Amino acid sequence: MSFGRKTAVVGVGYSQISRELGLQARVLAVDAVKAAVADSGIDIQDIDGIYEYPGSTGEAAVDFQRLLGIESLSDFGDFAATGASALSAVIQAEMAVASGHCEVALVIRAITREWGQMSGQTQFPPAEGAAQYLLPYGAAGAVLPVMGMRKQRRKFEYGIREEDYGAIAVNARKWSAMNERAMLRDPITMDDYLSARYVAEPLRLLDCDYPGSGAVAVLITTEERAKDLKQKPVFIDASSHGTGSRPDWTFPDDLLFGGTRDSARKLWERSSVTVDDVDVAEIYDGFTHIAMSWVEALGFCGIGEFGDWVDGGKTIGPGGSLPMNTSGGQLAEGRLHGLGFLAEATQQLRGQLGERQVEGAQVAVVSNAFGPQSASLVLVTD
Repeated sequence: MSFGRKTAVVGVGYSQISRELGLQARVLAVDAVKAAVADSGIDIQDIDGIYEYPGSTGEAAVDFQRLLGIESLSDFGDFAATGASALSAVIQAEMAVASGHCEVALVIRAITREWGQMSGQTQFPPAEGAAQYLLPYGAAGAVLPVMGMRKQRRKFEYGIREEDYGAIAVNARKWSAMNERAMLRDPITMDDYLSARYVAEPLRLLDCDYPGSGAVAVLITTEERAKDLKQKPVFIDASSHGTGSRPDWTFPDDLLFGGTRDSARKLWERSSVTVDDVDVAEIYDGFTHIAMSWVEALGFCGIGEFGDWVDGGKTIGPGGSLPMNTSGGQLAEGRLHGLGFLAEATQQLRGQLGERQVEGAQVAVVSNAFGPQSASLVLVTD
């Protein structure tokens, strides 16, 4: 589906990714932007749109204009909790460029380890609204009420085995071992997964992403401008948000999929390709449950059929029929809240990833977030 002009991802940049405490997210963000600008060959003064999912930077999009020394912006946006993590900002940037509202859009996502672990806080304000039914029972943050119970429900509904979740975690490490940027590169076995401690039974430690400090930046511009830049253009073929019915993280109508099926349905309706054309999938894996839900929602297998489809992990690992999360994802590269998946997919379609490169990759799907904040993209090379 087109909003007007054809858009392309033309620059990708990362800061360092680490477990260090006390780092400034704004500094990490600027490092990532400088890397993306160098990658693309765009003059930084040509950037006239800035979009971010703010996280822990403490800066608004216009603050980055000042930090980067950009003279003027045509458009900007901050998407915080109102959108699907970093892909909210990507989709807004895409639409701004496609409509002619700006010519070169910068998207930023920066996060620190401290920010990433806020869900573990033990002091809360007085409970109001839905929280009055959760906080008195210790159900706070994403882990217990949202993901532990969802995993339990999926196992009950579809007979999904612990080993099927383990296949996602084990393969994340197979991919991250080939990614020098990843924080977790040591391999794990299925026994390691099955013996990992529970954080909210049946949710295991190795079902959860790995908080760290880092930033990612991407640059989006028009097809016409992209042809004159340093990198092979990677085009945004389709994009979609989805909230699902009765959108809520804890009390939705659909506990297992949230807005993922909504987003996936609209994505394929808008795309010029089909699910069968996808060569590589960069699927949000804040928890293994989320990755499993996205695989089924996007139609790579039937609902409740992930266990048979993943074939002990062979399907999604190196050399598999659908290589998935080739950076190691948030489970192993580290939690960057979504924009890293787009950056990884872009580099896969450029053919730049060496040992972990998926040979001949021309179509990639990217997904981000869960519940009422689900979003997805299709990228193509032409």
